[in-house]
Amino acid sequence: MEYTYKPTTHGRAVMAACMALERPFHITRVAFGSGRVEENVNLADVHELLEYVSDGAVADRSHKDDRFCLTIQYANLAHKDVKTFLLSEFIVYVENPETGEDTDLLYGTLGDYRQPVPMYNPAYGPSTFNFPLTLILSDVINVSVSAPAGLVTYGDLTVLIDAMAVRRTDIIIPASGWVEAGGGRYPCRLDIPLERVTERLIPSLTVLPDGLETACACGLAPFVQTLDKAVRVFAAAVPAEDIPASLTLQGDASAFCRVGIGGDAYSLPPATPYSLGAVKPGDGLRVAKDGTLSVDAASDAEVNEMLAGVMAPDDK
Repeated sequence: MEYTYKPTTHGRAVMAACMALERPFHITRVAFGSGRVEENVNLADVHELLEYVSDGAVADRSHKDDRFCLTIQYANLAHKDVKTFLLSEFIVYVENPETGEDTDLLYGTLGDYRQPVPMYNPAYGPSTFNFPLTLILSDVINVSVSAPAGLVTYGDLTVLIDAMAVRRTDIIIPASGWVEAGGGRYPCRLDIPLERVTERLIPSLTVLPDGLETACACGLAPFVQTLDKAVRVFAAAVPAEDIPASLTLQGDASAFCRVGIGGDAYSLPPATPYSLGAVKPGDGLRVAKDGTLSVDAASDAEVNEMLAGVMAPDDK
């Protein structure tokens, strides 16, 4: 879903009432929220925020011919008690000329985008977010707000957060099901099924106090291995009893941004016309040792020499 806003059914009724009663059109307030409307919902039927966060303000308004323009604004300086949130919806209210009460005029959604809004901090200065809107008196209503370049989609943000998350869960290392996989210090191994485990996760296992004696007796290895939907543990011998333990899994975000150790490469996602990222020079470009990118073009002296050869050849 794209950034979209639409007059609600209540809003259209208010506009009709204002014209019929020859009453002024009065905007009363603006509010912002973090809710996400479903894909197939008609925005004209949404009359309140799905997840209210804070009121906002109208920064500017004007009209010309059949167009009514206004800019709604959220400034964290004006709402210092509001904590950091993801802005994904907004609503504009007007006064109903018949009842004098607030009535929703239009509802808007940022679609697949969610704008991070930081809590006000005087050390970093205020953050202000403006959303220009235009209402057209027409039989066909089709208005939208385009997404600023570089914004991450909500889906991308969820994937990134999930990849970097740290999870902790209590597990039982059973005394049954062990197999001998060969020699070495820890010849016995056991795969413990866990649904949300993947091979990329980084594991850390801590034996709980009730299982320390059994773990020491069987020579439980101080390391574990993650597999797809399982965790593999190792031991010098099969434990005599079940061992209670705590498993911590940390996400591996190297697919998003990776800094190598000991001279390995530093990599970023490729840049696109809509987001920042890594680029590499192609034909006609060169990179200096300090990272300066320049065009690999002929110098003025080389150009003058070539033009002199063309304009005044030696074999005239």
